[in-house]
Amino acid sequence: MITVNKVDLLKIVFIILSGAAAGFISGFLGAGGGIVLIFALNFVMKEKGDVARDNFATSLAAVTVYSMMSAAMYQGNGQLAPDRALVFLLPAAIGGIIGALLLDKINTKWLKRIFALLVIYAGINMI
Repeated sequence: MITVNKVDLLKIVFIILSGAAAGFISGFLGAGGGIVLIFALNFVMKEKGDVARDNFATSLAAVTVYSMMSAAMYQGNGQLAPDRALVFLLPAAIGGIIGALLLDKINTKWLKRIFALLVIYAGINMI
Protein backbone atom coordinates (compact mmCIF):
# COMPACT_ATOMS: atom_id res chain seq x y z
CA MET A 1 0.00 0.00 0.00
CA ILE A 2 1.23 3.47 -0.85
CA THR A 3 1.26 5.97 1.99
CA VAL A 4 1.13 9.71 1.43
CA ASN A 5 2.16 12.10 4.17
CA LYS A 6 0.41 15.40 4.79
CA VAL A 7 3.06 17.51 3.03
CA ASP A 8 2.92 15.33 -0.10
CA LEU A 9 -0.87 15.47 -0.12
CA LEU A 10 -0.78 19.27 0.13
CA LYS A 11 1.68 19.38 -2.78
CA ILE A 12 -0.59 17.15 -4.86
CA VAL A 13 -3.60 19.36 -4.12
CA PHE A 14 -1.52 22.47 -4.90
CA ILE A 15 -0.42 21.04 -8.25
CA ILE A 16 -3.98 20.03 -9.16
CA LEU A 17 -5.31 23.50 -8.29
CA SER A 18 -2.42 25.14 -10.15
CA GLY A 19 -3.16 23.01 -13.22
CA ALA A 20 -6.82 24.01 -13.08
CA ALA A 21 -5.85 27.68 -12.68
CA ALA A 22 -3.40 27.44 -15.59
CA GLY A 23 -6.03 25.89 -17.84
CA PHE A 24 -8.60 28.49 -16.83
CA ILE A 25 -6.23 31.41 -17.39
CA SER A 26 -5.12 30.07 -20.75
CA GLY A 27 -8.69 29.41 -21.89
CA PHE A 28 -9.95 32.73 -20.56
CA LEU A 29 -7.09 34.97 -21.69
CA GLY A 30 -5.49 32.89 -24.43
CA ALA A 31 -2.10 32.99 -22.69
CA GLY A 32 -0.42 32.86 -19.32
CA GLY A 33 -1.21 29.35 -18.14
CA GLY A 34 2.36 28.19 -18.65
CA ILE A 35 3.59 30.93 -16.35
CA VAL A 36 1.31 29.67 -13.58
CA LEU A 37 2.62 26.15 -14.08
CA ILE A 38 6.27 27.21 -13.99
CA PHE A 39 5.73 29.08 -10.72
CA ALA A 40 3.81 26.14 -9.23
CA LEU A 41 6.39 23.57 -10.30
CA ASN A 42 9.28 25.70 -9.05
CA PHE A 43 7.51 26.09 -5.70
CA VAL A 44 6.79 22.39 -5.28
CA MET A 45 10.14 21.16 -6.58
CA LYS A 46 12.40 23.72 -4.87
CA GLU A 47 13.90 21.25 -2.42
CA LYS A 48 14.84 18.88 -5.26
CA GLY A 49 17.58 21.22 -6.43
CA ASP A 50 17.94 22.54 -9.93
CA VAL A 51 15.07 21.06 -11.94
CA ALA A 52 14.22 24.09 -14.07
CA ARG A 53 14.61 22.18 -17.34
CA ASP A 54 12.20 19.51 -16.15
CA ASN A 55 9.73 22.18 -15.03
CA PHE A 56 9.83 23.93 -18.41
CA ALA A 57 9.31 20.64 -20.23
CA THR A 58 6.49 19.59 -17.90
CA SER A 59 4.81 22.95 -18.32
CA LEU A 60 5.08 22.67 -22.09
CA ALA A 61 3.41 19.25 -22.10
CA ALA A 62 0.51 20.58 -20.03
CA VAL A 63 0.22 23.75 -22.13
CA THR A 64 -0.07 21.63 -25.26
CA VAL A 65 -3.04 19.73 -23.86
CA TYR A 66 -5.02 22.65 -22.49
CA SER A 67 -4.25 24.77 -25.55
CA MET A 68 -5.78 22.08 -27.75
CA MET A 69 -8.81 21.90 -25.46
CA SER A 70 -9.23 25.69 -25.48
CA ALA A 71 -8.85 25.83 -29.27
CA ALA A 72 -11.49 23.10 -29.66
CA MET A 73 -13.88 25.01 -27.41
CA TYR A 74 -13.26 28.27 -29.26
CA GLN A 75 -13.81 26.45 -32.58
CA GLY A 76 -17.02 24.90 -31.25
CA ASN A 77 -18.27 28.34 -30.25
CA GLY A 78 -17.34 29.80 -33.63
CA GLN A 79 -14.70 32.08 -32.10
CA LEU A 80 -11.62 30.59 -33.78
CA ALA A 81 -10.52 31.92 -37.16
CA PRO A 82 -8.73 28.88 -38.64
CA ASP A 83 -7.27 30.88 -41.53
CA ARG A 84 -5.49 33.19 -39.05
CA ALA A 85 -4.46 30.35 -36.73
CA LEU A 86 -3.03 28.17 -39.51
CA VAL A 87 -0.52 30.88 -40.44
CA PHE A 88 1.19 30.33 -37.06
CA LEU A 89 1.21 26.51 -36.97
CA LEU A 90 4.32 25.72 -39.03
CA PRO A 91 6.48 28.55 -37.62
CA ALA A 92 5.35 27.64 -34.09
CA ALA A 93 6.20 23.98 -34.64
CA ILE A 94 9.64 24.87 -35.99
CA GLY A 95 10.25 27.28 -33.10
CA GLY A 96 9.13 24.64 -30.60
CA ILE A 97 11.57 22.11 -32.01
CA ILE A 98 14.43 24.59 -31.93
CA GLY A 99 13.56 25.66 -28.38
CA ALA A 100 13.37 22.04 -27.19
CA LEU A 101 16.77 21.30 -28.72
CA LEU A 102 18.31 24.38 -27.09
CA LEU A 103 16.78 23.65 -23.67
CA ASP A 104 19.54 21.18 -22.78
CA LYS A 105 22.27 23.43 -24.13
CA ILE A 106 21.56 26.63 -22.19
CA ASN A 107 22.68 27.13 -18.59
CA THR A 108 19.72 26.86 -16.19
CA LYS A 109 20.58 30.25 -14.68
CA TRP A 110 20.12 31.84 -18.12
CA LEU A 111 16.89 29.93 -18.75
CA LYS A 112 15.44 31.41 -15.59
CA ARG A 113 16.61 34.90 -16.51
CA ILE A 114 15.18 34.66 -20.03
CA PHE A 115 11.89 33.42 -18.61
CA ALA A 116 11.80 36.23 -16.04
CA LEU A 117 12.50 38.85 -18.71
CA LEU A 118 9.71 37.49 -20.89
CA VAL A 119 7.27 37.56 -17.97
CA ILE A 120 8.26 41.14 -17.12
CA TYR A 121 7.98 42.20 -20.77
CA ALA A 122 4.56 40.56 -21.10
CA GLY A 123 3.35 42.22 -17.91
CA ILE A 124 4.49 45.66 -19.01
CA ASN A 125 3.05 45.11 -22.47
CA MET A 126 -0.34 44.15 -21.02
CA ILE A 127 -0.46 47.28 -18.86
